[in-house]
Amino acid sequence: MRWDAVNARARGLATHLLDRGALAGLAAAPDWPAFMARVMALGYPLELVGGATVDPSSFDRAVSLVAVARLNLLGRWLASRQAVLAVVLEDEERRTLRALLRGAAEGASPGARLRAVMPTPHLPIRALERLARASSVPDLMRELVRIGHPAGRAMQDVLRHAKVPDLRSLEWALTRLFSERATRAARPGGSVVRRFAAELVEQENVWTLLLSAPLDGGALPDQDFLPGGALLTREEFVRLRAERDGDRLMLGLRALFKGSALGTVLAHDPLYMPSLEPRAAAARTAWLRRRARHDPLGPAVVLWVMERIRAEARALRAIGWGVAFGAPPPTIASLMPEAA
Repeated sequence: MRWDAVNARARGLATHLLDRGALAGLAAAPDWPAFMARVMALGYPLELVGGATVDPSSFDRAVSLVAVARLNLLGRWLASRQAVLAVVLEDEERRTLRALLRGAAEGASPGARLRAVMPTPHLPIRALERLARASSVPDLMRELVRIGHPAGRAMQDVLRHAKVPDLRSLEWALTRLFSERATRAARPGGSVVRRFAAELVEQENVWTLLLSAPLDGGALPDQDFLPGGALLTREEFVRLRAERDGDRLMLGLRALFKGSALGTVLAHDPLYMPSLEPRAAAARTAWLRRRARHDPLGPAVVLWVMERIRAEARALRAIGWGVAFGAPPPTIASLMPEAA
């Protein structure tokens, strides 16, 4: 399968993305009007009326729509190579559904639930707005079932079978659904796309190991391990999950993932848990950039540009909210380690 034409277009699209210097300049904006003025001066394609008077929520949504438009454009260029886009969209849906679930559980306002979500073909903006108004977690599930999204049934199954269902078990159901769909979507995409999907699944297993308390050494329920990765087997997962010594756990993980994108993240000592996910995104982007240089006619080029589009959107939204809330520039800059 030839990728040269779509790669050339993707590289052209990448020239319109904001680099770290531009994002750093936005993070240094003294207030919201100055931030919006800098955004517009950079030529970022916001479709807004009102310029600097637009509010942070509208800006957040507009940034998401810019990213969606760019991903959709790539999707049209990809034609029969849709496996590349499908894996990325599965990851975005997982993030969006997790945000909606947490918002429903906390009773957050619809606007807060929609913050930093990104529409997809299966969850367009009108559906997201309706889901964000769900009055409770069961109501959210019913709405998902009503629009035909499999996440609704997946979470309802947890409620039916769990003795004491909690937010973690519901989030795990979403993550398992993501891993199944992403792994399936990646199969026809070739080795690079399959490895990209495997890295996303592997990341979830590593987070489980890092965040869970040591068990008593007994066997784990299957639900705590997500198949679909490339390096971490179920047996190794069970062994590491039962490890009571944190240092030995880290040594085992670092040895297992040495040379991978996740290995780059795990090499940081000490680990700072809130930064792990953006660091992992940055490591994946760097891996894809290296692969694109090694094989400029392969799918890594398009995946790299897609990850840059997502990184730009996340960085812009984080900077925007940081400026709106008056956070110090160094704090705002720390919110965007994944920006390429």
